Amino acid sequence: MIESRIRLAGDSWTLHADRAMYWPRHKALLVTDVHFGKGSVLRRSGVAVPTGQTAHDLARLDVLIAHYRPTRVFVLGDLVHGAAPLDAPWIQQVNAWRQRHAAITMTLIAGNHDRHFDARDLSFEVIPESLRIDNILLRHEPATIEGRYVLAGHVHPGIMLHDGWRKHRLPAFRFGEHSGLLPAFGTLTGLHETPPTPGERIVAVTPAGLVPVAT
Repeated sequence: MIESRIRLAGDSWTLHADRAMYWPRHKALLVTDVHFGKGSVLRRSGVAVPTGQTAHDLARLDVLIAHYRPTRVFVLGDLVHGAAPLDAPWIQQVNAWRQRHAAITMTLIAGNHDRHFDARDLSFEVIPESLRIDNILLRHEPATIEGRYVLAGHVHPGIMLHDGWRKHRLPAFRFGEHSGLLPAFGTLTGLHETPPTPGERIVAVTPAGLVPVAT
């Protein structure tokens, strides 16, 4: 199952197996924790990681944009991983990609990593902390705020599933009563899995697609 439709905060949403969320009423695509440039930061630190993550993640975004044809893209924090010179190859790739989608409004809800790089240099609108749309509050860090349903990232949420004697650590969408978490979008991102809580809606992202998890 590549897509899963859910009701959330009184509205219809679509979850996508490539770790994205679509809000049909606002024609908005949501992702979080992209961490562009992380491979470059790691290599500068002496960590041997392969190149190509930026091109790969941009191609994934291209597929999502072609599928949903959004008028807005929201990144719920950590669009980039760290500081970089403006002539860095990954920045040139992102700028070229942004120009191809110049008609789409792209907004970053700034995260902790974004303080090291001005995303306006990538033609993103930057919101410092949170953005309210209807009764939804878009943020980077999770929070409980009275009268609002909060959608956030930051945590890189996951879930541990058991298949007989095997264990699988998987990214997951996790929705509680007052707030929800999107899985990290970027290729070079880790996971933070916690046990399900009563009433929590969890949708795991598996290599075969989306799988609802009973809680």
